[in-house]
Amino acid sequence: MTDVSRVSTGVSGLDDLIEGGMPKESVILTSGGAGCGKTILSSQYLWEGLQNGEKCLFISVEEPVDDIRSDMAEFGWDFEKYEESGDLNLKYIQPSAGERGFLKKINRLAADQDVDRIVLDSVSIMLGSYGGTEAEKRDIMYDLLRTLKNTGATTLLTSEITEQDSGSLSRYDVAEFVADGVIVLYYESVGEGTFRNIEVRKMRRTDHTPGTYPMKITENGITVESETL
Repeated sequence: MTDVSRVSTGVSGLDDLIEGGMPKESVILTSGGAGCGKTILSSQYLWEGLQNGEKCLFISVEEPVDDIRSDMAEFGWDFEKYEESGDLNLKYIQPSAGERGFLKKINRLAADQDVDRIVLDSVSIMLGSYGGTEAEKRDIMYDLLRTLKNTGATTLLTSEITEQDSGSLSRYDVAEFVADGVIVLYYESVGEGTFRNIEVRKMRRTDHTPGTYPMKITENGITVESETL
């Protein structure tokens, strides 16, 4: 599968698990519980693109963009600098206008910049705002996937897994079936210690490395260790 064009995640150790990066123009789901590092990982992915001169779009449907700017500045990632240069569009969108309006906004934002990388944080909030049955949620996800693929960008989606959904890969058990890949982040408390782990559960067009690997959040972002658990 070496002929597949790939996009680096910017996360030390993660690219080694997926043949050097995510397949170009794919849509990848990053899921996990609260505090696992989903927003950090997706922001690190965009930061990598910005360092390579790429155009990036961060769509938040949950966290105010001012909070995202402040949180990422803690890692030395000056998003505001790239917003001012036009290389990054950091946008908050309320999905309450309905599915079609939401998808049209994504298309317009991506087309305005001709973006290379997109982050949507989070798809579970988006699906929850629409309600409906599991089948209807899956239809929404298929529409979202088509919309994102039509942009020509490589996309990271985030989804929260709650304690009630601990046996799932995403809330509502939908996103993992339509995404091209799934990266799961785990956060565990053992005694007085806390541990974060990462696992690539699915990655189309990729001979990915199975297993769960230790993950750390450092002052420079996320790193993945090479030894499996």
